[in-house]
Amino acid sequence: MGEISCPKCGKKSPEQASYCPSCGSPLTKPKSPEMIVVTTPTVPGYEIVKVLGTVHGLTVRTRGVGGKIVAAVEGVFGGEVTSYSYEAEKARNESLQRLTEEARKLGASAIVGADFETSDILQGTATLFSAYGTAVIVRPIKQ
Repeated sequence: MGEISCPKCGKKSPEQASYCPSCGSPLTKPKSPEMIVVTTPTVPGYEIVKVLGTVHGLTVRTRGVGGKIVAAVEGVFGGEVTSYSYEAEKARNESLQRLTEEARKLGASAIVGADFETSDILQGTATLFSAYGTAVIVRPIKQ
């Protein structure tokens, strides 16, 4: 397995990492062809040629003591808890990336019926973020 460098802090991370474990910045990777991901059972303008099966992407997140303190302070004033929102968005993107990577391994060109779920685990000390859908091969409909 290879490694990639964080564009912000320069630390090395495993190539499958989406975010730098040291500073939390998104890690840039070589672009691969875009995967079509839709929440609907079909892709407008495309026909499903083959259904490859269900795919999923998971990540589990916890908040450190510092993050909990920041969230508590933000909670006193009301409104959005930005530290949690930031972590939730990172986790959602990571679960989506893992979902599309699994679909690519099957040879899919699209994922239909995509959905996201979150669950508190470990007595509320961690949150599981899950993305799932059906991997398919699609081709444009000829007009």
